[in-house]
Amino acid sequence: MTTAAPSKKPTTKAVYRRPTCPECKQRFRTKSATAIYCTRQCKQLAASTKRRTARLAKATNSAFLYHLAYECERAGTLQILTGHTVESLLALHDVYKLKLKANQYGQSKDFEISHIAPVQGHAFIGLYHAENLVVAPTHLNRAHGTKYYGHGLSISRSALVSKHAVAKGSPRKQTVERIIAFLGPDVVAELVKVAKIQSTQRHALTAWLHDHLDPAVPEHRDYLDSLDGMTTQALRALKATLEGKEGGAAFVVKTTTYTASDVFLLELERHSTYRPELAHVMNILRKRVAPFTSQHLSRITLNTHEQHAVFDLLHGKSVEALQDVLSEYIARHTSIMDHGERIPAYKPIVFSVRPKQTATSVIPVVQAPARVLARLKGFAESLDDPVLDVVPVMPLVRQPVVVDPLPWER
Repeated sequence: MTTAAPSKKPTTKAVYRRPTCPECKQRFRTKSATAIYCTRQCKQLAASTKRRTARLAKATNSAFLYHLAYECERAGTLQILTGHTVESLLALHDVYKLKLKANQYGQSKDFEISHIAPVQGHAFIGLYHAENLVVAPTHLNRAHGTKYYGHGLSISRSALVSKHAVAKGSPRKQTVERIIAFLGPDVVAELVKVAKIQSTQRHALTAWLHDHLDPAVPEHRDYLDSLDGMTTQALRALKATLEGKEGGAAFVVKTTTYTASDVFLLELERHSTYRPELAHVMNILRKRVAPFTSQHLSRITLNTHEQHAVFDLLHGKSVEALQDVLSEYIARHTSIMDHGERIPAYKPIVFSVRPKQTATSVIPVVQAPARVLARLKGFAESLDDPVLDVVPVMPLVRQPVVVDPLPWER
């Protein structure tokens, strides 16, 4: 009997691929059927590039970059953004957000972003930096015009370069792309990441509707033709209709009402980092009003004259020029006002000391401490006595009451 020879296990030969790495453009050898990148480093660089591209796409369609494009068109040049870093752009974005909050996200137009160094100056133009901008009431900004009191940031008109000029009526999206190139894609991408900048709501709505409307349906075709002319509210309603949510409750943005005094206080606090002397004014406005208000301690109330003075102070005037207004403000809040009449501040009661005259000298008589009567003292000590088990009752004695007769009973 012969034994069967053991069967040999078939050997599989490794199959290698030689794909090209899309990051470094070099061919590499791999056994993996799914490997795309040659090294982990190339894979991480590709992921970083993908995130950067997505962030730049958000910036291209963001309300903040469109706002910058409007300001560049207004100034006629991209160079109003000269010298920006990620940190300075974050500060500028905070100014932009304060304006939105003060205007209750479009419900009012009471506040504007005003320039310290004017954008239409003769020998220079003001830069669009947080240090050169103030969120202020619209009527004060319009009345201010191109006055310049000092401070702020500006660039000489002789330093302007024609290639950075922005013509009136230029396509806004094209200007946004030029801004990204001027500031640097890496700087803008980092800004989008840190500030959490998103695409505008209108752009997101339009993109969603383009994806969900069918051109083959006549009704949808009509909607597609009219999307560009529809308001954001109409676009939102159309999306709700397509989703079957048109009967739902409307979303309401919660807003905080900002007065001119509130905004001025916030701007004084912000600009005190550029001009430390403004901290003195801010502290006076806060501390002086605190004892006389039931609201938050930082709530202040400035009259028209005081608002105009603080506006000028934020736009470059010196603190000394505001001294008279501050004195009036302090006097106005030194006492509580009651029906227009000033109530004097509280004064402690002081006992007068009458001198006692003698034949040779005058001896001051100091008021002696008050003496407690023995009867009252005994009553006070009796309060510490133990409580009786039986409470004594005062006997009730009824006595007739005699009254005069009424006039008609006489």
